[in-house]
Amino acid sequence: MKLEKMSYAQAAEAFKNDPVVIIPVGSLEQHGPQCALGTDFLVPQYMADKLSAVDNVIVAPTVNYGVCDYHMSFPGTVSIGVEGLSLLLGKIVEGLMSHGARRFLVLNGHGGNTPAIDSAALKAYKAGGILAELDWWVVVGQLDKRYAGGHGDKIETEAMLAVDESAVHLELAMDMDAKKLTDEIYPVHIQSLRFKGADLRIARDTKETAPHGWFGPWDPRDAKKEEGEAMMELCVSYAEAFIEEFRKVEL
Repeated sequence: MKLEKMSYAQAAEAFKNDPVVIIPVGSLEQHGPQCALGTDFLVPQYMADKLSAVDNVIVAPTVNYGVCDYHMSFPGTVSIGVEGLSLLLGKIVEGLMSHGARRFLVLNGHGGNTPAIDSAALKAYKAGGILAELDWWVVVGQLDKRYAGGHGDKIETEAMLAVDESAVHLELAMDMDAKKLTDEIYPVHIQSLRFKGADLRIARDTKETAPHGWFGPWDPRDAKKEEGEAMMELCVSYAEAFIEEFRKVEL
């Protein structure tokens, strides 16, 4: 069931059944020259659409904006910051709980959103509910090592080929061209660097590390739609299994 397509009378009945409320959350940010700015919300939204058919699940409208200050040098990126997303998610949870919702599953498409999602989870907890966060790219990478990737690389590009092929333009893809900070300090992710065998973080604009926006072990030019479809199926099946177990949590 999708909340935006229900009347208030239908919603009143649905909330009586202790549903699991899914909130897709993402970001509007660059994903390399080849992949859509909306990747981080389009993928969770696609998954939520699949899960909307599950019995006693309510899918809330997608939160399209997130926390991505470090991508702001790339045109089209919009960040509402941790404070903005924390306020928005907190109010969404508060509103839904006032109507009887107690169980929430955030399908998250962007790692920078986690502090704000944690804030919403604590708000739900203090009000007698529970909120879980599922980071789709983490889940698929843990379930199948072939799908462990970075930002805007082959993995996210494949996911978008499955979600909306028209939003991917492989002809625009470029080499990663990652930049070292010094000869001995080199990037292992956009904000993570390695020095003498250990990792640390130095927050900078993404262009300082990855001038073309994407970073990861897999070249996006090797992306295949069928791999993206397999990834999405794997993650949706995992989410379905989690939802059934999540219902057993005593509140």
